[in-house]
Amino acid sequence: MQSAVWRTVLLSLCTISAFFAVATVFCLVGIGGAPPWSGRWGFGWGRAEIPFGLQLAFIDPGGPADRAGLRLGDTIDLRKSSVQERYWVMFRALNGRPVALSVRRGTAQKKIVVVPTRLFTNLSIYGWWRWFWIYLALPIVQPALVVWLAFFAGLIAWRRSGVPQMRLLALTLLVYSLTWVLGTFHEWTTPWLWSSLLQDFGSDLAPVAIALWLVMSSTFGRPLSALRRILQWVCYAMIAAQIGLNVATSVGFVTLWFDWNVQTLSFLHLQEASIIGAFICSILAIAASRGGERQRSAWILLPLDVLFLFPLVEEALVLLFPSVDYLASFVISVRATALLVVPAALTYAALSRRLIDVGFVLNRAAVYSGVSFIVVGIFMLCEWVLGTTFSRASHLTSVAISAALAVGLGFSVRAVHQRVDRALDHVFFRKRHEDETAIRAFADEAPDITDDATLLHRAKEMLETHADASFVTFALGDGAGRFGDVSENDPAIVALRDRRKALDLQTLSTGLRGEFAYPMNAQGRLFGALVLGPKRHGESYAPDESNAIMQLARSVGGTLCTLSLAKVLKEHHLQA
Repeated sequence: MQSAVWRTVLLSLCTISAFFAVATVFCLVGIGGAPPWSGRWGFGWGRAEIPFGLQLAFIDPGGPADRAGLRLGDTIDLRKSSVQERYWVMFRALNGRPVALSVRRGTAQKKIVVVPTRLFTNLSIYGWWRWFWIYLALPIVQPALVVWLAFFAGLIAWRRSGVPQMRLLALTLLVYSLTWVLGTFHEWTTPWLWSSLLQDFGSDLAPVAIALWLVMSSTFGRPLSALRRILQWVCYAMIAAQIGLNVATSVGFVTLWFDWNVQTLSFLHLQEASIIGAFICSILAIAASRGGERQRSAWILLPLDVLFLFPLVEEALVLLFPSVDYLASFVISVRATALLVVPAALTYAALSRRLIDVGFVLNRAAVYSGVSFIVVGIFMLCEWVLGTTFSRASHLTSVAISAALAVGLGFSVRAVHQRVDRALDHVFFRKRHEDETAIRAFADEAPDITDDATLLHRAKEMLETHADASFVTFALGDGAGRFGDVSENDPAIVALRDRRKALDLQTLSTGLRGEFAYPMNAQGRLFGALVLGPKRHGESYAPDESNAIMQLARSVGGTLCTLSLAKVLKEHHLQA
Protein backbone atom coordinates (compact mmCIF):
# COMPACT_ATOMS: atom_id res chain seq x y z
CA MET A 1 0.00 0.00 0.00
CA GLN A 2 1.01 3.60 -0.54
CA SER A 3 2.13 5.83 2.30
CA ALA A 4 -1.14 7.79 2.31
CA VAL A 5 -3.19 4.59 2.57
CA TRP A 6 -1.04 3.34 5.45
CA ARG A 7 -1.44 6.68 7.20
CA THR A 8 -5.23 6.49 6.84
CA VAL A 9 -5.38 2.91 8.17
CA LEU A 10 -3.13 3.61 11.14
CA LEU A 11 -4.88 6.84 12.08
CA SER A 12 -8.23 5.04 11.85
CA LEU A 13 -6.96 2.43 14.30
CA CYS A 14 -5.81 5.26 16.59
CA THR A 15 -9.32 6.71 16.52
CA ILE A 16 -10.88 3.32 17.28
CA SER A 17 -8.53 2.72 20.21
CA ALA A 18 -9.19 6.19 21.65
CA PHE A 19 -12.95 5.73 21.15
CA PHE A 20 -13.04 2.52 23.19
CA ALA A 21 -10.91 4.12 25.90
CA VAL A 22 -13.32 7.07 26.19
CA ALA A 23 -16.30 4.68 26.06
CA THR A 24 -14.75 2.81 29.00
CA VAL A 25 -14.78 5.99 31.09
CA PHE A 26 -18.43 6.67 30.22
CA CYS A 27 -19.35 3.08 31.13
CA LEU A 28 -17.66 3.59 34.52
CA VAL A 29 -19.04 7.01 35.47
CA GLY A 30 -22.13 7.42 33.29
CA ILE A 31 -22.98 10.19 30.85
CA GLY A 32 -25.61 12.93 30.79
CA GLY A 33 -26.78 12.13 34.29
CA ALA A 34 -27.58 8.51 33.40
CA PRO A 35 -26.25 5.81 35.76
CA PRO A 36 -23.09 3.98 34.68
CA TRP A 37 -23.34 0.63 32.94
CA SER A 38 -20.29 -0.94 34.60
CA GLY A 39 -21.24 -2.65 37.83
CA ARG A 40 -19.75 -5.11 40.28
CA TRP A 41 -20.82 -8.51 41.56
CA GLY A 42 -18.96 -8.32 44.84
CA PHE A 43 -17.29 -11.70 44.38
CA GLY A 44 -14.19 -13.17 42.78
CA TRP A 45 -13.24 -16.68 41.72
CA GLY A 46 -10.08 -18.73 42.05
CA ARG A 47 -7.87 -20.65 39.65
CA ALA A 48 -9.59 -24.00 40.20
CA GLU A 49 -10.82 -25.53 36.93
CA ILE A 50 -14.54 -26.01 37.50
CA PRO A 51 -16.31 -27.70 34.55
CA PHE A 52 -18.36 -25.10 32.71
CA GLY A 53 -18.20 -22.70 35.63
CA LEU A 54 -16.25 -21.09 38.43
CA GLN A 55 -15.77 -21.37 42.19
CA LEU A 56 -16.03 -18.32 44.44
CA ALA A 57 -12.74 -17.48 46.18
CA PHE A 58 -13.79 -14.29 47.98
CA ILE A 59 -16.92 -12.25 48.65
CA ASP A 60 -17.04 -8.55 49.53
CA PRO A 61 -18.77 -8.04 52.89
CA GLY A 62 -21.99 -6.16 52.30
CA GLY A 63 -21.62 -6.40 48.51
CA PRO A 64 -24.26 -7.57 46.02
CA ALA A 65 -23.16 -11.23 46.19
CA ASP A 66 -23.12 -11.19 49.98
CA ARG A 67 -26.61 -9.65 50.17
CA ALA A 68 -27.93 -12.20 47.65
CA GLY A 69 -26.72 -15.09 49.82
CA LEU A 70 -23.63 -16.36 47.96
CA ARG A 71 -20.93 -17.95 50.14
CA LEU A 72 -17.25 -18.84 49.78
CA GLY A 73 -16.76 -22.14 47.98
CA ASP A 74 -20.01 -21.89 46.03
CA THR A 75 -19.77 -23.13 42.46
CA ILE A 76 -21.59 -21.29 39.67
CA ASP A 77 -22.67 -23.41 36.69
CA LEU A 78 -22.64 -21.05 33.69
CA ARG A 79 -24.40 -23.54 31.42
CA LYS A 80 -27.69 -22.40 32.98
CA SER A 81 -27.01 -18.78 31.97
CA SER A 82 -27.41 -17.08 28.61
CA VAL A 83 -24.37 -16.08 26.54
CA GLN A 84 -24.76 -12.44 27.59
CA GLU A 85 -25.11 -13.36 31.26
CA ARG A 86 -21.99 -15.53 31.05
CA TYR A 87 -20.05 -12.57 29.69
CA TRP A 88 -21.39 -10.33 32.44
CA VAL A 89 -20.23 -12.83 35.05
CA MET A 90 -16.76 -13.35 33.57
CA PHE A 91 -16.01 -9.75 32.54
CA ARG A 92 -17.97 -6.87 34.04
CA ALA A 93 -21.51 -6.88 35.42
CA LEU A 94 -24.23 -4.61 34.05
CA ASN A 95 -25.19 -2.21 36.81
CA GLY A 96 -28.71 -2.84 38.13
CA ARG A 97 -29.50 -5.82 35.84
CA PRO A 98 -30.60 -8.85 37.96
CA VAL A 99 -29.05 -12.15 36.93
CA ALA A 100 -30.21 -15.56 38.18
CA LEU A 101 -27.16 -17.74 38.83
CA SER A 102 -27.23 -21.52 39.09
CA VAL A 103 -25.27 -22.19 42.28
CA ARG A 104 -24.12 -25.51 43.71
CA ARG A 105 -23.37 -25.58 47.45
CA GLY A 106 -22.24 -29.02 48.50
CA THR A 107 -24.86 -31.37 47.07
CA ALA A 108 -27.56 -28.72 46.85
CA GLN A 109 -28.34 -26.84 43.64
CA LYS A 110 -30.21 -23.52 43.84
CA LYS A 111 -30.99 -20.36 41.93
CA ILE A 112 -29.67 -17.13 43.47
CA VAL A 113 -30.51 -13.77 41.95
CA VAL A 114 -27.73 -11.17 42.22
CA VAL A 115 -28.31 -7.49 41.42
CA PRO A 116 -24.98 -5.80 40.57
CA THR A 117 -24.39 -2.30 41.88
CA ARG A 118 -22.39 0.56 40.44
CA LEU A 119 -18.64 0.10 40.60
CA PHE A 120 -17.69 2.92 42.98
CA THR A 121 -19.82 2.10 46.02
CA ASN A 122 -19.01 0.64 49.44
CA LEU A 123 -15.32 0.23 48.64
CA SER A 124 -13.93 1.59 51.91
CA ILE A 125 -13.62 -1.98 53.17
CA TYR A 126 -10.41 -2.29 51.13
CA GLY A 127 -8.59 0.53 52.94
CA TRP A 128 -8.28 4.09 51.71
CA TRP A 129 -5.20 3.53 49.49
CA ARG A 130 -6.56 0.48 47.72
CA TRP A 131 -9.98 2.11 47.48
CA PHE A 132 -8.65 5.31 45.97
CA TRP A 133 -6.04 3.90 43.59
CA ILE A 134 -7.19 0.48 42.38
CA TYR A 135 -10.96 0.94 42.56
CA LEU A 136 -11.35 4.65 41.88
CA ALA A 137 -8.37 6.33 40.17
CA LEU A 138 -6.92 3.43 38.18
CA PRO A 139 -10.05 2.63 36.11
CA ILE A 140 -9.96 6.26 34.95
CA VAL A 141 -6.17 6.50 34.60
CA GLN A 142 -5.84 3.39 32.44
CA PRO A 143 -8.14 4.59 29.63
CA ALA A 144 -6.29 7.91 29.68
CA LEU A 145 -3.03 6.01 29.20
CA VAL A 146 -4.53 4.17 26.23
CA VAL A 147 -5.46 7.51 24.64
CA TRP A 148 -1.89 8.67 25.38
CA LEU A 149 -0.52 5.55 23.66
CA ALA A 150 -2.80 5.98 20.65
CA PHE A 151 -1.79 9.64 20.34
CA PHE A 152 1.90 8.83 20.02
CA ALA A 153 1.20 5.94 17.66
CA GLY A 154 -0.80 8.35 15.52
CA LEU A 155 2.03 10.88 15.62
CA ILE A 156 4.47 8.25 14.33
CA ALA A 157 1.98 7.21 11.64
CA TRP A 158 1.39 10.82 10.58
CA ARG A 159 5.05 11.79 10.38
CA ARG A 160 6.76 8.56 9.29
CA SER A 161 4.16 6.47 7.44
CA GLY A 162 6.49 6.33 4.45
CA VAL A 163 9.07 4.28 6.37
CA PRO A 164 8.13 0.57 6.64
CA GLN A 165 9.91 0.12 9.95
CA MET A 166 8.07 3.07 11.51
CA ARG A 167 4.74 1.82 10.16
CA LEU A 168 5.45 -1.45 11.89
CA LEU A 169 6.26 0.37 15.13
CA ALA A 170 3.03 2.39 15.00
CA LEU A 171 1.02 -0.77 14.24
CA THR A 172 2.64 -2.57 17.20
CA LEU A 173 1.66 0.24 19.56
CA LEU A 174 -1.87 0.37 18.19
CA VAL A 175 -2.50 -3.37 18.47
CA TYR A 176 -1.06 -3.25 22.00
CA SER A 177 -3.41 -0.38 22.93
CA LEU A 178 -6.41 -2.19 21.42
CA THR A 179 -5.46 -5.32 23.36
CA TRP A 180 -5.22 -3.22 26.51
CA VAL A 181 -8.58 -1.49 26.13
CA LEU A 182 -10.51 -4.50 24.76
CA GLY A 183 -8.97 -7.43 26.58
CA THR A 184 -7.05 -6.23 29.64
CA PHE A 185 -9.39 -3.69 31.21
CA HIS A 186 -12.56 -5.77 31.64
CA GLU A 187 -13.95 -2.55 33.10
CA TRP A 188 -16.57 -1.68 30.52
CA THR A 189 -19.81 -3.37 29.61
CA THR A 190 -22.98 -2.64 27.67
CA PRO A 191 -26.46 -4.16 27.38
CA TRP A 192 -25.54 -5.55 23.94
CA LEU A 193 -24.05 -8.95 23.23
CA TRP A 194 -21.90 -7.75 20.33
CA SER A 195 -19.81 -5.58 22.63
CA SER A 196 -19.12 -8.57 24.90
CA LEU A 197 -18.10 -10.66 21.89
CA LEU A 198 -15.85 -7.82 20.76
CA GLN A 199 -14.26 -7.64 24.19
CA ASP A 200 -13.73 -11.41 24.31
CA PHE A 201 -12.22 -11.84 20.86
CA GLY A 202 -10.37 -8.53 21.19
CA SER A 203 -8.28 -10.09 23.92
CA ASP A 204 -7.00 -12.48 21.25
CA LEU A 205 -5.00 -9.57 19.79
CA ALA A 206 -2.37 -9.96 22.54
CA PRO A 207 -0.35 -12.63 20.66
CA VAL A 208 -0.65 -10.51 17.49
CA ALA A 209 1.04 -7.64 19.32
CA ILE A 210 3.81 -10.00 20.46
CA ALA A 211 4.25 -11.19 16.88
CA LEU A 212 4.61 -7.58 15.68
CA TRP A 213 7.19 -6.96 18.40
CA LEU A 214 9.06 -10.02 17.15
CA VAL A 215 8.92 -8.80 13.54
CA MET A 216 10.20 -5.39 14.68
CA SER A 217 13.26 -6.99 16.30
CA SER A 218 13.98 -8.89 13.06
CA THR A 219 14.39 -5.59 11.16
CA PHE A 220 17.62 -4.86 13.09
CA GLY A 221 20.96 -6.60 12.87
CA ARG A 222 20.38 -8.23 9.50
CA PRO A 223 21.15 -10.74 8.14
CA LEU A 224 19.73 -12.85 10.93
CA SER A 225 21.94 -15.47 12.49
CA ALA A 226 20.85 -19.12 12.59
CA LEU A 227 20.13 -18.81 16.34
CA ARG A 228 17.86 -15.80 15.82
CA ARG A 229 15.98 -17.46 12.96
CA ILE A 230 15.37 -20.64 14.97
CA LEU A 231 14.28 -18.74 18.05
CA GLN A 232 11.92 -16.56 16.03
CA TRP A 233 10.23 -19.53 14.37
CA VAL A 234 9.80 -21.20 17.76
CA CYS A 235 8.16 -18.00 19.03
CA TYR A 236 5.91 -17.82 15.97
CA ALA A 237 4.82 -21.42 16.58
CA MET A 238 3.95 -20.64 20.22
CA ILE A 239 2.06 -17.51 19.14
CA ALA A 240 0.06 -19.50 16.56
CA ALA A 241 -0.78 -22.12 19.20
CA GLN A 242 -1.77 -19.36 21.61
CA ILE A 243 -4.11 -17.77 19.07
CA GLY A 244 -5.67 -21.18 18.38
CA LEU A 245 -6.25 -21.83 22.09
CA ASN A 246 -7.66 -18.34 22.61
CA VAL A 247 -10.14 -18.73 19.78
CA ALA A 248 -11.08 -22.25 20.89
CA THR A 249 -11.68 -21.01 24.44
CA SER A 250 -13.91 -18.20 23.21
CA VAL A 251 -15.86 -20.54 20.92
CA GLY A 252 -16.33 -23.03 23.75
CA PHE A 253 -17.49 -20.28 26.08
CA VAL A 254 -20.10 -19.04 23.59
CA THR A 255 -21.38 -22.35 22.21
CA LEU A 256 -20.83 -24.69 25.22
CA TRP A 257 -19.74 -27.37 22.73
CA PHE A 258 -16.89 -28.22 25.08
CA ASP A 259 -15.60 -27.13 28.47
CA TRP A 260 -13.43 -24.04 27.96
CA ASN A 261 -11.85 -24.51 31.40
CA VAL A 262 -10.22 -27.81 30.49
CA GLN A 263 -7.04 -27.14 28.53
CA THR A 264 -4.09 -29.43 28.00
CA LEU A 265 -1.78 -26.42 27.87
CA SER A 266 -2.70 -23.03 29.27
CA PHE A 267 -2.59 -20.19 26.75
CA LEU A 268 -1.16 -18.02 29.56
CA HIS A 269 1.91 -20.26 29.70
CA LEU A 270 2.32 -20.00 25.95
CA GLN A 271 1.97 -16.23 26.14
CA GLU A 272 4.61 -15.99 28.87
CA ALA A 273 6.99 -18.23 26.92
CA SER A 274 6.48 -16.26 23.69
CA ILE A 275 7.11 -12.96 25.51
CA ILE A 276 10.36 -14.28 26.98
CA GLY A 277 11.39 -15.61 23.57
CA ALA A 278 10.61 -12.28 21.87
CA PHE A 279 12.56 -10.46 24.58
CA ILE A 280 15.62 -12.65 23.93
CA CYS A 281 15.25 -11.98 20.19
CA SER A 282 15.20 -8.22 20.81
CA ILE A 283 18.35 -8.39 22.94
CA LEU A 284 20.10 -10.45 20.25
CA ALA A 285 18.96 -7.90 17.63
CA ILE A 286 20.52 -5.03 19.60
CA ALA A 287 23.73 -7.03 20.07
CA ALA A 288 23.89 -7.81 16.33
CA SER A 289 23.36 -4.18 15.28
CA ARG A 290 26.34 -2.01 14.43
CA GLY A 291 27.06 1.70 14.27
CA GLY A 292 24.12 4.06 14.30
CA GLU A 293 21.68 1.17 13.92
CA ARG A 294 22.58 -0.11 17.39
CA GLN A 295 21.60 3.20 18.95
CA ARG A 296 18.25 3.26 17.15
CA SER A 297 17.55 -0.42 17.83
CA ALA A 298 18.17 0.14 21.55
CA TRP A 299 15.85 3.15 21.65
CA ILE A 300 13.05 1.24 19.90
CA LEU A 301 13.39 -2.31 21.26
CA LEU A 302 14.19 -1.61 24.92
CA PRO A 303 10.98 0.42 25.51
CA LEU A 304 9.00 -2.34 23.77
CA ASP A 305 10.71 -4.85 26.07
CA VAL A 306 9.49 -2.87 29.07
CA LEU A 307 5.98 -2.63 27.62
CA PHE A 308 5.60 -6.37 27.03
CA LEU A 309 7.78 -7.83 29.79
CA PHE A 310 6.51 -5.79 32.72
CA PRO A 311 3.21 -7.73 33.14
CA LEU A 312 5.28 -10.89 33.70
CA VAL A 313 7.35 -9.12 36.35
CA GLU A 314 4.15 -7.81 37.93
CA GLU A 315 2.63 -11.29 38.12
CA ALA A 316 5.84 -12.81 39.48
CA LEU A 317 6.12 -10.21 42.26
CA VAL A 318 2.52 -10.67 43.33
CA LEU A 319 2.94 -14.47 43.39
CA LEU A 320 6.24 -14.31 45.29
CA PHE A 321 5.01 -11.80 47.88
CA PRO A 322 1.26 -12.43 48.26
CA SER A 323 1.22 -11.16 51.86
CA VAL A 324 2.47 -7.65 51.01
CA ASP A 325 -0.73 -5.60 51.05
CA TYR A 326 0.29 -2.66 48.89
CA LEU A 327 2.61 -4.45 46.48
CA ALA A 328 -0.13 -4.78 43.85
CA SER A 329 -0.88 -1.06 44.11
CA PHE A 330 2.80 -0.20 43.79
CA VAL A 331 3.36 -2.49 40.80
CA ILE A 332 0.29 -1.15 39.02
CA SER A 333 1.56 2.39 39.61
CA VAL A 334 4.92 1.49 38.07
CA ARG A 335 3.18 -0.10 35.12
CA ALA A 336 1.11 3.05 34.60
CA THR A 337 4.32 5.09 34.68
CA ALA A 338 5.83 2.80 32.05
CA LEU A 339 2.79 3.31 29.83
CA LEU A 340 3.31 7.05 30.25
CA VAL A 341 7.02 7.08 29.42
CA VAL A 342 7.42 4.31 26.82
CA PRO A 343 5.27 5.87 24.03
CA ALA A 344 7.13 9.16 24.36
CA ALA A 345 10.50 7.36 24.15
CA LEU A 346 9.41 5.38 21.09
CA THR A 347 8.12 8.51 19.35
CA TYR A 348 11.40 10.27 20.09
CA ALA A 349 13.28 7.33 18.53
CA ALA A 350 10.99 7.31 15.50
CA LEU A 351 11.06 11.04 14.76
CA SER A 352 14.43 12.23 16.03
CA ARG A 353 17.30 12.50 13.60
CA ARG A 354 19.92 12.14 16.32
CA LEU A 355 19.37 10.07 19.47
CA ILE A 356 20.71 10.59 22.97
CA ASP A 357 23.10 7.83 23.97
CA VAL A 358 21.10 5.00 25.61
CA GLY A 359 23.99 4.22 27.95
CA PHE A 360 23.87 7.76 29.32
CA VAL A 361 20.09 7.55 29.84
CA LEU A 362 20.42 4.23 31.67
CA ASN A 363 23.25 5.68 33.74
CA ARG A 364 21.17 8.64 34.91
CA ALA A 365 18.08 6.50 35.46
CA ALA A 366 20.05 3.99 37.53
CA VAL A 367 21.61 6.76 39.62
CA TYR A 368 18.35 8.50 40.46
CA SER A 369 16.54 5.21 41.06
CA GLY A 370 19.32 4.11 43.39
CA VAL A 371 19.23 7.40 45.30
CA SER A 372 15.45 7.22 45.65
CA PHE A 373 15.58 3.61 46.80
CA ILE A 374 18.25 4.33 49.42
CA VAL A 375 16.62 7.50 50.77
CA VAL A 376 13.13 6.00 50.93
CA GLY A 377 14.49 2.78 52.44
CA ILE A 378 16.42 4.65 55.12
CA PHE A 379 13.38 6.80 55.88
CA MET A 380 11.12 3.75 56.25
CA LEU A 381 13.66 1.93 58.41
CA CYS A 382 14.22 4.95 60.66
CA GLU A 383 10.47 5.51 60.92
CA TRP A 384 10.01 1.91 62.04
CA VAL A 385 12.86 2.13 64.58
CA LEU A 386 11.66 5.46 65.95
CA GLY A 387 8.07 4.26 66.01
CA THR A 388 9.12 1.24 68.05
CA THR A 389 11.39 3.23 70.35
CA PHE A 390 9.05 6.15 70.93
CA SER A 391 5.78 4.26 70.75
CA ARG A 392 4.55 5.96 73.89
CA ALA A 393 5.64 9.47 72.89
CA SER A 394 3.05 12.18 72.29
CA HIS A 395 1.80 13.03 68.81
CA LEU A 396 3.72 16.33 68.82
CA THR A 397 6.97 14.53 69.70
CA SER A 398 6.44 11.98 66.92
CA VAL A 399 5.81 14.73 64.37
CA ALA A 400 8.94 16.60 65.50
CA ILE A 401 11.08 13.45 65.24
CA SER A 402 9.70 12.65 61.76
CA ALA A 403 10.33 16.23 60.60
CA ALA A 404 13.91 16.12 61.90
CA LEU A 405 14.44 12.80 60.13
CA ALA A 406 13.07 14.19 56.83
CA VAL A 407 15.30 17.29 57.07
CA GLY A 408 18.36 15.14 57.82
CA LEU A 409 17.68 12.90 54.85
CA GLY A 410 17.09 15.95 52.67
CA PHE A 411 20.54 17.32 53.47
CA SER A 412 22.09 13.88 52.87
CA VAL A 413 20.63 13.41 49.36
CA ARG A 414 23.59 15.13 47.68
CA ALA A 415 26.12 12.91 49.46
CA VAL A 416 24.07 9.80 48.68
CA HIS A 417 23.79 10.87 45.03
CA GLN A 418 27.56 11.28 44.72
CA ARG A 419 28.28 7.88 46.25
CA VAL A 420 25.65 6.09 44.17
CA ASP A 421 26.91 7.83 41.02
CA ARG A 422 30.48 6.74 41.70
CA ALA A 423 29.43 3.18 42.56
CA LEU A 424 27.33 2.71 39.41
CA ASP A 425 29.94 4.33 37.22
CA HIS A 426 32.56 1.99 38.64
CA VAL A 427 30.44 -1.14 38.20
CA PHE A 428 28.49 -0.51 34.98
CA PHE A 429 29.94 2.53 33.21
CA ARG A 430 33.61 2.39 34.13
CA LYS A 431 34.93 2.87 30.58
CA ARG A 432 32.63 5.85 29.93
CA HIS A 433 33.63 7.43 33.25
CA GLU A 434 37.34 6.84 32.63
CA ASP A 435 37.10 8.44 29.17
CA GLU A 436 35.35 11.50 30.56
CA THR A 437 37.90 11.77 33.38
CA ALA A 438 40.77 11.53 30.88
CA ILE A 439 39.31 14.35 28.76
CA ARG A 440 38.86 16.60 31.79
CA ALA A 441 42.35 15.75 33.04
CA PHE A 442 43.86 16.79 29.70
CA ALA A 443 41.85 20.04 29.86
CA ASP A 444 43.57 20.76 33.19
CA GLU A 445 47.03 19.85 31.79
CA ALA A 446 46.71 21.78 28.52
CA PRO A 447 47.94 25.15 29.92
CA ASP A 448 51.27 23.48 30.82
CA ILE A 449 52.05 22.62 27.16
CA THR A 450 54.33 25.24 25.57
CA ASP A 451 54.13 24.21 21.90
CA ASP A 452 50.93 24.84 19.95
CA ALA A 453 51.52 22.01 17.43
CA THR A 454 52.06 19.55 20.27
CA LEU A 455 48.96 20.85 22.04
CA LEU A 456 46.73 20.40 18.99
CA HIS A 457 48.18 16.96 18.22
CA ARG A 458 47.61 15.71 21.76
CA ALA A 459 44.09 17.19 21.91
CA LYS A 460 43.22 15.50 18.61
CA GLU A 461 44.65 12.19 19.81
CA MET A 462 42.81 12.48 23.13
CA LEU A 463 39.40 13.03 21.50
CA GLU A 464 39.85 10.29 18.90
CA THR A 465 40.80 7.84 21.64
CA HIS A 466 38.48 8.77 24.53
CA ALA A 467 35.53 10.37 22.69
CA ASP A 468 35.59 7.84 19.82
CA ALA A 469 35.44 10.71 17.30
CA SER A 470 35.95 9.66 13.70
CA PHE A 471 37.92 12.85 13.06
CA VAL A 472 38.92 16.04 14.89
CA THR A 473 39.71 19.37 13.24
CA PHE A 474 40.55 22.83 14.57
CA ALA A 475 39.20 25.87 12.70
CA LEU A 476 41.51 28.53 14.15
CA GLY A 477 41.20 32.22 13.45
CA ASP A 478 44.09 33.69 11.45
CA GLY A 479 43.36 37.29 12.35
CA ALA A 480 42.47 38.06 8.73
CA GLY A 481 38.83 37.00 8.78
CA ARG A 482 39.34 33.27 8.21
CA PHE A 483 38.67 30.32 10.51
CA GLY A 484 40.25 27.34 8.83
CA ASP A 485 38.48 26.88 5.50
CA VAL A 486 35.54 29.18 6.28
CA SER A 487 35.15 32.93 6.71
CA GLU A 488 34.34 34.75 9.91
CA ASN A 489 30.81 35.27 8.55
CA ASP A 490 30.08 31.56 8.18
CA PRO A 491 26.79 30.77 10.03
CA ALA A 492 28.53 28.34 12.37
CA ILE A 493 31.31 30.81 13.28
CA VAL A 494 28.74 33.54 13.89
CA ALA A 495 26.67 31.21 16.10
CA LEU A 496 29.75 30.09 18.10
CA ARG A 497 30.82 33.63 19.09
CA ASP A 498 28.29 33.93 21.89
CA ARG A 499 27.84 30.25 22.77
CA ARG A 500 29.06 28.36 25.79
CA LYS A 501 28.01 24.90 24.61
CA ALA A 502 28.26 22.61 21.60
CA LEU A 503 26.73 23.58 18.25
CA ASP A 504 24.95 20.96 16.13
CA LEU A 505 26.40 21.55 12.67
CA GLN A 506 23.63 19.55 10.98
CA THR A 507 21.16 22.33 11.81
CA LEU A 508 23.08 24.98 9.84
CA SER A 509 24.19 25.54 6.29
CA THR A 510 27.88 25.85 7.08
CA GLY A 511 31.24 25.13 5.51
CA LEU A 512 32.44 23.36 8.66
CA ARG A 513 32.31 19.62 8.14
CA GLY A 514 31.52 17.49 11.17
CA GLU A 515 28.93 16.57 13.79
CA PHE A 516 29.44 19.17 16.52
CA ALA A 517 31.52 22.33 16.91
CA TYR A 518 32.75 23.67 20.25
CA PRO A 519 33.70 27.34 20.71
CA MET A 520 37.31 28.05 21.73
CA ASN A 521 36.82 31.42 23.44
CA ALA A 522 39.70 33.33 24.99
CA GLN A 523 39.92 36.87 26.36
CA GLY A 524 36.37 37.69 25.29
CA ARG A 525 36.69 36.66 21.64
CA LEU A 526 36.35 33.52 19.55
CA PHE A 527 39.82 32.14 19.00
CA GLY A 528 38.69 29.12 17.00
CA ALA A 529 36.35 26.13 16.78
CA LEU A 530 36.91 22.52 17.77
CA VAL A 531 35.03 20.34 15.28
CA LEU A 532 34.22 16.66 15.94
CA GLY A 533 33.04 14.12 13.40
CA PRO A 534 30.49 11.38 14.22
CA LYS A 535 31.50 8.64 16.61
CA ARG A 536 33.13 5.68 14.90
CA HIS A 537 30.59 3.23 16.38
CA GLY A 538 27.55 5.35 15.60
CA GLU A 539 26.56 6.42 19.13
CA SER A 540 25.72 9.99 20.05
CA TYR A 541 27.81 12.18 22.31
CA ALA A 542 26.39 11.96 25.84
CA PRO A 543 25.71 15.26 27.69
CA ASP A 544 28.37 14.62 30.37
CA GLU A 545 30.86 13.70 27.67
CA SER A 546 29.97 16.83 25.68
CA ASN A 547 30.53 18.98 28.78
CA ALA A 548 34.00 17.47 29.20
CA ILE A 549 34.81 18.20 25.54
CA MET A 550 33.57 21.78 26.05
CA GLN A 551 35.98 22.12 28.95
CA LEU A 552 38.83 20.83 26.78
CA ALA A 553 37.93 23.25 23.95
CA ARG A 554 38.02 26.24 26.31
CA SER A 555 41.31 25.13 27.84
CA VAL A 556 42.97 24.54 24.47
CA GLY A 557 41.63 27.86 23.14
CA GLY A 558 42.93 29.74 26.17
CA THR A 559 46.32 28.03 25.96
CA LEU A 560 46.67 28.78 22.23
CA CYS A 561 45.78 32.40 22.89
CA THR A 562 48.41 32.60 25.63
CA LEU A 563 51.05 30.98 23.42
CA SER A 564 50.16 33.37 20.58
CA LEU A 565 50.54 36.39 22.85
CA ALA A 566 53.85 35.02 24.15
CA LYS A 567 55.16 34.72 20.58
CA VAL A 568 54.11 38.28 19.78
CA LEU A 569 55.84 39.59 22.91
CA LYS A 570 58.96 37.56 22.14
CA GLU A 571 59.12 38.89 18.57
CA HIS A 572 58.55 42.43 19.85
CA HIS A 573 61.36 41.96 22.41
CA LEU A 574 63.77 40.67 19.76
CA GLN A 575 62.94 43.58 17.45
CA ALA A 576 63.54 46.00 20.31
